[in-house]
Formats: sequence, C-alpha cells, structure tokens
Amino acid sequence: MIRLQMAMGRNIPDAGTVDDEMFADFVESDILTVLDFGTIIDGVGFWKGQQEQTKILFVDVEESEFDKMYKLFVMIAAAYKTAFRQDAVMITQIQTTMAMV
Repeated sequence: MIRLQMAMGRNIPDAGTVDDEMFADFVESDILTVLDFGTIIDGVGFWKGQQEQTKILFVDVEESEFDKMYKLFVMIAAAYKTAFRQDAVMITQIQTTMAMV
C-alpha cells in the first residue's frame, strides 16, 4: 500500500486565510467530485518562516492504483493553488501496510 498525502496551507498571500466555509466549498467542488474515499485532518505547517493552519488530505491505495491516484492529487493540488493563490501544495507518498478490520 502507498499513502498519498497532500498538505494545503490556509494562509492566502496578502488576503487572509482559507476559512472553514471556503475549504468546505473546495472539498465539495474539487475533491468529492474526483475521489471516492479519503481522510482530511487538521494540522499546523510552516512556509517561508510563517506558521499556518493546514488541511491534510490522505488516501491509502494499492500500488497498482498509485499512478491514477497521484494524477488526481496533482489535479486537486493545482486547483487549490489557483483557488487560494498558493505558492505550493505539498504531495508526499509513504509506503504503508494496511488491514481492514
């Protein structure tokens, strides 16, 4: 299994922050329309010396599904960058093991 993880900062350069309603709208329009499953958690990140609240989206997928899911993550990251004027959105991949119990 591979975990794909995306960290989306909530600071908008020179324009405040991505509030809960704005993020919920983004999830509705740009995440739920392309992903069948996933988890979003809150975090704290750092970018260019500034601390900011973040939203972290992650999914665990079979290695055979990785390429397809990675392309979807890149698409979501590009949409987030555009929607909220982000310099970058971080996508990471981590080798995992998983069991559905």
